[in-house]
Amino acid sequence: MTAGTEQALPACRVPWARLFPLFLVSFAAVGFEISLTRYFAIASWSEYGYWVISITMVGFAVSGIVMSLFKDGLLRHGPLLMRVVPILLMLAGAGGYHLATRVPFNPLELQNRELWQGQLWNIGKYYATLFPFFFLAGLYISLNFLTYEEDIGRVYGLDLAGASAGATAVLVLMFVIHPFYLLAALLPMIAVAALLAARGARRTAALAAVALCTLAACEVLVVGSNGGRFNEYKPIYAPMHVPEAKVAAQSYTPQGLFVLLDDFTERLDTDFSNNSQLLQAAGPPRTFGLYADGNRLTSLAKSTSIDWSYTRGTLDAIPYALRGPQRVLLVGTSGGFRAQEALRLGAHEVVGAEPEEPLRRAILEGFGPAHAVAADPRVTFTGESPLALPQGGSFDLIDIDGDFLGQAETNKFVYTVESLAGLIRRAGPRGVVSLPVSIREFTVYAVKAIATVREALLRAGIADPGRNVIVYRSAWNARILASAAPWSAEEIRALRSLCDERSFDVSYFPGIDPAHADIYNDLPVVSFDAATVESAAGPADAIMDEAVAILGGGPSMHHQFFDLRPATFDRPFFFATLRLSQLRRILERIDLVPREEIGSLINVAVLVQSLGLAVLVLMLPLVKRRGARPSATVIGKSVLYFAALGIGFLFIEIHLIERAAFYFNDRSYAFAVVLAGMLVFSGLGSLSCARYYAAPRRGVRIAVGVIVVWCLAAYFLLPVLVTATLSFPLWLRIAALLSAIAPVSFALGFPFPLGLSQFRGPTDAFLPWAWSLNGAFSVISTPLANLIALSAGLKILLLLALALYLSVSLAFPQEGRKGSI
Repeated sequence: MTAGTEQALPACRVPWARLFPLFLVSFAAVGFEISLTRYFAIASWSEYGYWVISITMVGFAVSGIVMSLFKDGLLRHGPLLMRVVPILLMLAGAGGYHLATRVPFNPLELQNRELWQGQLWNIGKYYATLFPFFFLAGLYISLNFLTYEEDIGRVYGLDLAGASAGATAVLVLMFVIHPFYLLAALLPMIAVAALLAARGARRTAALAAVALCTLAACEVLVVGSNGGRFNEYKPIYAPMHVPEAKVAAQSYTPQGLFVLLDDFTERLDTDFSNNSQLLQAAGPPRTFGLYADGNRLTSLAKSTSIDWSYTRGTLDAIPYALRGPQRVLLVGTSGGFRAQEALRLGAHEVVGAEPEEPLRRAILEGFGPAHAVAADPRVTFTGESPLALPQGGSFDLIDIDGDFLGQAETNKFVYTVESLAGLIRRAGPRGVVSLPVSIREFTVYAVKAIATVREALLRAGIADPGRNVIVYRSAWNARILASAAPWSAEEIRALRSLCDERSFDVSYFPGIDPAHADIYNDLPVVSFDAATVESAAGPADAIMDEAVAILGGGPSMHHQFFDLRPATFDRPFFFATLRLSQLRRILERIDLVPREEIGSLINVAVLVQSLGLAVLVLMLPLVKRRGARPSATVIGKSVLYFAALGIGFLFIEIHLIERAAFYFNDRSYAFAVVLAGMLVFSGLGSLSCARYYAAPRRGVRIAVGVIVVWCLAAYFLLPVLVTATLSFPLWLRIAALLSAIAPVSFALGFPFPLGLSQFRGPTDAFLPWAWSLNGAFSVISTPLANLIALSAGLKILLLLALALYLSVSLAFPQEGRKGSI
């Protein structure tokens, strides 16, 4: 090929039927990956699902390395491997899952400086047991790439289509199959791939019999000997293992495994006064406990006969007594209890927003023996996000439930500056927004919430936020009351009297003097720097000095170590206060790190591991000495090209998943729509790229142009469009999002197969190397994107993806001189 010319691939089209086993293997591989994330979410915590992504891509990347190093021998036995690998996949999947469910992993010991080494061995066991399945799946895909390299676009398109179908199917299966048994529904897909691959073999009947026998044995292992269980440190474990404990009901959805227990007879995490008898308040009612993935969600009614006098002694009752609200918006209803509580406290009209669909259904329809809430003409329940409620007048009180933040990951968006500013405006001239925050582990979250409320008041047009905030608390939870109107001296006196009667503490009111404050519930400062509890001779209130400083516009008094920037729509991560620039000190004090913050440290660990994998893949051209090889220039360009593709694609995907989670108010639907949509449209792009085989560089540049324009448009317009259409019906929002991602996804399907098309003939051993290079940097991209979003926001991911794809257009791995490939 002479300089300046383009080289065309042979005009050969692989029959669809020949590629259908690849479709099924990709279907099962992605389905198994998603089912494993559900397993980790239940057996430990969802943060540990990052390992699954890492294990998957490590398996794929290593398979590409092996395929590249031993290409000739593997291709020589290619037809046999195409028939045998699906059978081995069933064995590896069932056997690996069986062993993984028996790994005695204890996530809390990772935070123990004397026991953490043993847990590293357990993490290694997860990799050892699950790696073989993904290695074999990657090997099978690599075999297809090399066997049908003359039509790489069609092969890659079927691979993506299978992955999309597998992701969608697993999410549907989650409605009817227990998460621990999802693999049982995926194994038949691999068996069908084995049966199809066996056609035409000399011993078709024997191979088919082996495949069916293997399927039967694997199903028995997965279903009959399943070791899935809740981790002993999850909130559900203790109540499930007390005498006479019983699961009253359970259901499966993509949002979680919901379990109703009947042995917890009192409501938890509800703050009652120690002086309830003096207030003539009853004790809390007997209830069921509702859990999702082993985490406690809320309480559901156990009886229709309830003595509601207990409401007088609750922490949540104070704003009702201060301003006597008539029209109340409840953001979360504590299993339906809060609606009747609000009426008993004087409200005339109540709107209860329960955006989590399974929880709303349990409240309105009942769940097992738990009673549905009684119909009341004064109460309206809605499934809309509080940010998407139709305009219909202001509310006197917008009361956020103490359980709300922990009930769904998407609820974090309510704790952002933009959301709280909107709620303050919606509350009206004298309305109140009541924001709860837990202080059980770290007071730093209360400090961050106060900083967020201050910024929200400023955005709502309040010049001096310190006059419009009250903070009061029990020993376990704090409430921040934000009002568009300043709190009057009479209201402050009433607040202090109400809290004194109930033994609650007032941590802040306009004009507070911390030196003369009475404290009922000691709350010492936990210093992360010194790993000590700092307490004076008498009771302390760690929030008091902090609130005075922050609401006055100053820095934190005791939490300078932490990142206290208010949460925003672009950085909606409320539980993200660690500064990873102080990683060494964090690791030295890891026993103090709350579980909510562990996700960022796991991302760091996966990132370090994936960088090691990337170095291993990059070294392959130095090891591969036999046979033809591309020039050093092409190898260098390939590194940049495929690495940028692996990182850039995931940056866009992760940005879209986070935006969609806010848009749908449901992370499961967001993941399903974005993943399936991007894979389908990318697959269509890959299938369409054949027209550019004769001019691949031109095809890549056209695709990159579309991607760059889309990234710029999304950077400026996507947040605006999402907010403007937030009240649309769900089906219309799904259609709108798919329409938005279709152009960029179609374009994203071009660069990868067009790049792979340059490695064929004498240098085709480097085709799986290029594929594994892309996979290795895809491993890097997930933790890297999460860490960047935590520190700099989601929008920066689009700019970084734009820059990466611009580098793709400049680094196309094509020889430009005679004698090239």
